[in-house]
Amino acid sequence: MQESTREARRQRAVESLGVIDTDRNPRLDRITRMARSIFGVPMSSVTVMDHDRALYLGRDGFDVPVSGRGDTPCRLVTDTGEIITTDDARLDPRFADIEAFLANDLGFYVGHPLKDGSGNVVGSFCLMDKEPRQLTPAEMAEFQDLAAWAQSELLADAESAQSRATQQALLPEAPLEIDDVHVEGVCLPSLSVGGDYFDYGVVGRHVHVAVGDVMGKGVGAAILGSSIRSACRAVSPTISGGRALGTAVDAIERAVLADLQRAGSFVTYFHAVLDLDTDELTYVDAGSGLALLVRSDGTIEQLMGADLPIGLEAQPHEALTTRLLPGDRLVVMSDGVLDVLEDELGWVDEVGSLISRSGDGERSDAPDLVDTITLMARERIARDDVTVVVLDRRP
Repeated sequence: MQESTREARRQRAVESLGVIDTDRNPRLDRITRMARSIFGVPMSSVTVMDHDRALYLGRDGFDVPVSGRGDTPCRLVTDTGEIITTDDARLDPRFADIEAFLANDLGFYVGHPLKDGSGNVVGSFCLMDKEPRQLTPAEMAEFQDLAAWAQSELLADAESAQSRATQQALLPEAPLEIDDVHVEGVCLPSLSVGGDYFDYGVVGRHVHVAVGDVMGKGVGAAILGSSIRSACRAVSPTISGGRALGTAVDAIERAVLADLQRAGSFVTYFHAVLDLDTDELTYVDAGSGLALLVRSDGTIEQLMGADLPIGLEAQPHEALTTRLLPGDRLVVMSDGVLDVLEDELGWVDEVGSLISRSGDGERSDAPDLVDTITLMARERIARDDVTVVVLDRRP
């Protein structure tokens, strides 16, 4: 393979990691910190090469986040794809033009290539010392183990970031505004990705809001959550009126039932449709029980149905109705929100206090409530995915 082609492939692999705009990774820092302690060297780094830059995403013993590619012997590792070491860098012609390395009076270097899943060399894990030295066979084996760990962490971090970005991209891109209605939501996975799902949109003169919570967390739950999203998107345009919602949720369940049962999972699901012309709010509650209707006078109603969660067994879903008038608000959550509240049992009153009128008589807007839940989830470290959607009819 020509050098230019190999470098182009390598650069694409680096860009696909999604790390070139980050400063450092605490898990990679931990590896370099351990390496310094184990081998008694003054410096260690996990270095990724981005075009003509060397990015020190993990580093200990120095605090330079980036340098020129030619200023580090890690480029030798990236260029050859091999372990590079030297008994005495001051006498090694391969190091003669690496001025920044020699200017720091360094005499020893060992670097191990870090590769992506296709074998492209994206960077190096290295040790540096002032005095010339050699690693014993046992030390080299331990160094290679640390390099494998660094590679695993680098790729895992990139995969997590990409998975999270993909899942977030499947959520509504922006708040919804139509007539006097404002809808906004947030989904905060407890891991890189999660099993919560929410959606909203407009079909004709009907505003749809849906929240699903897949049993479990992580990638498996996220995959199942995506299937719920697809089924919901497929049937929502067929709902000509709120009373057809039960039939639509039946169709969603039929679409995903076999997959959920094979996976041994289920989904709590809440779907509501607001008719903008009649103020009628129709909803189906399949095992959720976490929807509140807050009236303009501060009265709180919990919206609940008797349906089982989706995925346990095929069932007809009952569509219930109420009215959502100007000044009223619909709040739908996943059970992860309960983790970040002060009183899990008294959650209705606590959530009500968050969304009720403030002391000056002005009620906070939907974005304020979403931001409040987001801040609480980050401060209190939720054990489960946290999702909240607010449909606000402005007075």
